[in-house]
Amino acid sequence: MFPVEVSRWRASIAPWREIYGQTIRAIGGVQKNVFALDKKAVDDEIQRVRPLVDLGGYIPCPDHYIPPEAQWPLVKYYGEKMRGMLA
Repeated sequence: MFPVEVSRWRASIAPWREIYGQTIRAIGGVQKNVFALDKKAVDDEIQRVRPLVDLGGYIPCPDHYIPPEAQWPLVKYYGEKMRGMLA
């Protein structure tokens, strides 16, 4: 599934994983509006998707584009945290 549009459609791969297990793969599903907020919002979003990441077959990233109001330091922070989690 690409993209998992969490921002607009409130979509999640979680219900599909309950039905199909790891045979379904997905990309997306990260709330891009957190990049305009603060580190706590980014951390909360990472923790929200972590169980799906831990199952494998899922690449957590913003669906489509990062909005212009995003703060580059928060986008970079997200990338560093995800790299640590996925390594």
